[in-house]
Amino acid sequence: MLSDQQFHQCLAELQVPEVDDWELFLESHGFRIYRKAMPNTGLYEYKALGHYPDVPSHLLADVFTDLDYRTTWDKNMVGFNKLDHGVIHYTTKFPWPLSPREYFYELTVHEPKEGHFCVSSQTVGKTRRPDGSLQNLYNTNNYKSMVTLVPPTVPSSPPSSSFLAVPGVSGAAASSISLPTSGSAPHKVFQLPPMNKAVRVEEYRQDVVMVPSEDGQGCHVWFGYFDDPKGHIPSSIVNWATKSGIPAFLKAIQDACLRRAAQKGSGSASSMSSRDRPATPDSGIEA
Repeated sequence: MLSDQQFHQCLAELQVPEVDDWELFLESHGFRIYRKAMPNTGLYEYKALGHYPDVPSHLLADVFTDLDYRTTWDKNMVGFNKLDHGVIHYTTKFPWPLSPREYFYELTVHEPKEGHFCVSSQTVGKTRRPDGSLQNLYNTNNYKSMVTLVPPTVPSSPPSSSFLAVPGVSGAAASSISLPTSGSAPHKVFQLPPMNKAVRVEEYRQDVVMVPSEDGQGCHVWFGYFDDPKGHIPSSIVNWATKSGIPAFLKAIQDACLRRAAQKGSGSASSMSSRDRPATPDSGIEA
């Protein structure tokens, strides 16, 4: 989740992009997409800045967060489950003959000012240091707490109020992650299921800032993304796939927004109020 400072930096970049340390990767569908090498990984992080002239910010935020609707337009999506503590288990296809990838992440949504949205997704349990190494830190609500990896000998007794178990998974069959809670409440434990045919992605993050355009008909978008797909895939192949994947996603979600607007008969009304947003702590962000 973006911090207050990062959110304001994104807003500023929509006016004057900060790209001195970034390489212009490509231009597509009204977006300029930049990339920057992640130290010691052979991979890149990406950011895209652009404008959807026909998609209001509230509609884009709605489609970004509606995973049920996503099953109808994202051809790579296998499925998802909403687990305890707001954790989402998401599975996506990879090109044959690669195995599908699965993610355990939290989705947060903030509207610090009417029509200004910040939508963030991040895998639970790990973040990356500036030198490129992974660390077991858990980020949320502008604070950092150490994550405790619980050995796979957790008793399989019924979960207490502080134990968050994935349905159908016994304690001995999975590793667990201790998630921090606000205030003086004890850490909660999120239990990961055993590995299956899908490769588990340990690090993924996506941040999207959406601001209404001047005419109110569209929106300006700041999009940040990093994904380490794991497995024995050469980084050159990952980066090649990203070159087509990001533009395809930007176009696909625009088309999905326009279809949703057409289904409603108008793009002026948001459906976010008719369904629950992800439960998100107050970020303190002010626009």
